Amino acid sequence: MIDKQLIMRKHQAGSALIIGLIILLLMFILGTAGIRTTILEERMSGNVRDLNNAFQAAELGLQDGEQDISNKDPITFRKVRPSDYKKLNFSANCINTSVPSLNGLCLAADTNPPKWIAINWNTTGPSRGYGQYTSLNTSVGASTITHPPALASVSRQPRYIIEYLYEIGSLVIGRAPAPITIYYRVTTQGYGIAVADSTNQPLARIMLQSVYGR
Repeated sequence: MIDKQLIMRKHQAGSALIIGLIILLLMFILGTAGIRTTILEERMSGNVRDLNNAFQAAELGLQDGEQDISNKDPITFRKVRPSDYKKLNFSANCINTSVPSLNGLCLAADTNPPKWIAINWNTTGPSRGYGQYTSLNTSVGASTITHPPALASVSRQPRYIIEYLYEIGSLVIGRAPAPITIYYRVTTQGYGIAVADSTNQPLARIMLQSVYGR
């Protein structure tokens, strides 16, 4: 009589190895999927952090533009420039070829696209750099200039433009005319620290606007 147990052992030879290899393959697939998920989440966290850096830089650029208009140091209240900006200092194309320090001062116009979209933010001509026009002399008559500290964790410092909007006084009939208030629109663009490999341009960009009256 043929031993049935011997036949069963012959049929089962090598099955444990095959099952073990299948289990190892499944573990490898699960481990690879876990690594890919971790890498993806790390990249997402980095992108969110870079976007947050760009947003904070844009906020500081907006404050710098408003300070540029006010022409006063926020701590000492000293004037940065001898005189305030006048309407004749603003140009239609945001570029002043004769006085480069007036670049980025624009006359607002009902154009499509508007100036803050149409200009090239990658060049320094039509926009103004952070801290470039809000620096102070360390003492009266001195040549040493105090600049705001450069922002860290950004690929480039924020830039902004100032648009001259309109002037308005008191609208109440019968009341003595109030001093004229001039309204400006400040548009700024902030950047993150990550750049594209091919163009070296910032990947994260945030644009903010405010209307400022003085």
